[in-house]
Amino acid sequence: MADGPPDFLSQLTSPDHTLDVRPRAEPAVVLLSRACDADLDAVESLLAGVGIRTARLNADELADSGLTVDPQQRAARLHGRRLTPTVTWIRHFAPTAIEGTGDPAQIAFQRESWQAAAVSLAGISGTSLLASAPAPLAQLEFARRHGVAVPRTLVTTDPYRAFAEFGCRRLVVKAAHRHFVESEPGRLRGVFPVVVEQHTPSTGLGPPVIVQEYVEHEAELRVYYVAGQLHAFRIDKGSAAALWLAPDTVDVSPVLPPPSVAEATTRLATAMSLHYGAFDFLLRAGTPVFLEVNPDGDWRWAERKSHTTPVTAAVSAMLATLHRAAPAHQNCPADASGP
Repeated sequence: MADGPPDFLSQLTSPDHTLDVRPRAEPAVVLLSRACDADLDAVESLLAGVGIRTARLNADELADSGLTVDPQQRAARLHGRRLTPTVTWIRHFAPTAIEGTGDPAQIAFQRESWQAAAVSLAGISGTSLLASAPAPLAQLEFARRHGVAVPRTLVTTDPYRAFAEFGCRRLVVKAAHRHFVESEPGRLRGVFPVVVEQHTPSTGLGPPVIVQEYVEHEAELRVYYVAGQLHAFRIDKGSAAALWLAPDTVDVSPVLPPPSVAEATTRLATAMSLHYGAFDFLLRAGTPVFLEVNPDGDWRWAERKSHTTPVTAAVSAMLATLHRAAPAHQNCPADASGP
């Protein structure tokens, strides 16, 4: 029996002309931090100027984020935008900054869930920059193994024992973890380094702290490593905590890092697989003494004091390069040239 004529609807439709009207996921650099991160504000402005889209997720502004992460499509939805993350940088996205509701268990669950979501977001990105580096003591051991000088160091609950251990007149005592404690979201309390003289009365036992010999030096340098570039500043201050407690008394000037400092910075950054890091060195008789590296260290304070912007420009260029190299960007219209 012969087939009948095609129905009317089949004559009007064409499988070759199907339109997909779903919103297209736009390639974007995704930045996870907090609302007060002025460093990233400046970077976002530069990237926007060359046509590179960014998306921001702040730990203290999560209520209306509307986050969805789709690992199969390697896409995300954030603040109503459908994104393909090309680069994700998790910077000051601290769990202690996340507001919680309910009992302590619910608050802990909310914070842990957001931390897990941040890692998931980084996992679908072309490149992820995580604020990860060895712990402070591990950093010093790492530097020692790579031939970079470090101060003699202890972790102890009795800092004054180090006078006998080191046989020195002055010690530097600082937090074993971070310089700030956030007892509730948005309220940070500083735990800053202090220099202790040998004749200072002991205050007894306390929590574990890092204690180092005081290194006599002719200069203190902050060196920013940004994807192979180095930008150095000389820091002149009257006390160990002046950066936080008396910033108006601190002088900052851009300098060309001595070859020995440049070599030590590059060697350590490469060995730690860092895209970015803020390195602190002392110069003792021309030899660099490594103190620490902060993988999310701020830079705008040094730029403001020195009336320069080299680190902002270098970070923007690094993110732009990683963005353009991401697979999600390959089939998209080229961004404008820069930075």
